[in-house]
Amino acid sequence: MQNSTAPKATIVVWTDLSRDQVRKLEELNDAESINNFFIKIFNFEPNTKRTTVLCDLYYYALNFARTNRFNHEQISTFISILKRVHEMCIQTPFANMEETYKYFKELILKHSFSRPPQSLRIFTADGTKKVTDYIVDTYFRHYKMYKFIFTPTIDFNLQFTYEGMTGAISKTEEEEKEDVNTVKDNEEKQSQQQEKHEENSQLTDVRKLIQTYVKEEIQKIQSTTNEQETLRPPTEKHRSIKSSSTKTSKSQAPK
Repeated sequence: MQNSTAPKATIVVWTDLSRDQVRKLEELNDAESINNFFIKIFNFEPNTKRTTVLCDLYYYALNFARTNRFNHEQISTFISILKRVHEMCIQTPFANMEETYKYFKELILKHSFSRPPQSLRIFTADGTKKVTDYIVDTYFRHYKMYKFIFTPTIDFNLQFTYEGMTGAISKTEEEEKEDVNTVKDNEEKQSQQQEKHEENSQLTDVRKLIQTYVKEEIQKIQSTTNEQETLRPPTEKHRSIKSSSTKTSKSQAPK
């Protein structure tokens, strides 16, 4: 994986915003005029999503500086530190959060101690803590979002070669589509066959259950019918036959 090379941390006061520009910025109050100021000073491309994101980033940073009563030197330094952190972030589409955070700490230290010409004390200890907390909470917490918006995507084109073959094996899009369609057709056929097998198995089980049930019901009906015939009272025909047989037996009796 390619790692981004962190630039050397330097003193950035008045680098991106001069004294006159900070004074002019102090006169602006509405969001639209402040955003237009940053678009002009930093040469942003107007009316793009990236410009909107950057304008929001610097607009809220300026509000933070005003809320904490930063002087002109501190405002210029704070905006420049934030700008360089963002530029470090979008140097590469690869992960470089640790390198960027290390670079950010070096920038903060350059403006927290009075050791000319290596560093200048622009921020007090309390101011250094506030700036660090703000940038960590507002930028590094959304680091992946900024990287996703401002860095290009990477496409990999893979090509395979095999031993004993002189050329690379590659397939056209049409051939790949045919292969995909063939695989899909085979999967559909297998799925249909499996479904048919499952249906046949289920039908066999259902048939067995139905046959068993019908057989039992028929046996019950036959048993009920036999019982009814046994318990049924004799009809008129049966009575006449019985009476005639009785008379015959009486007439044949010895006198």
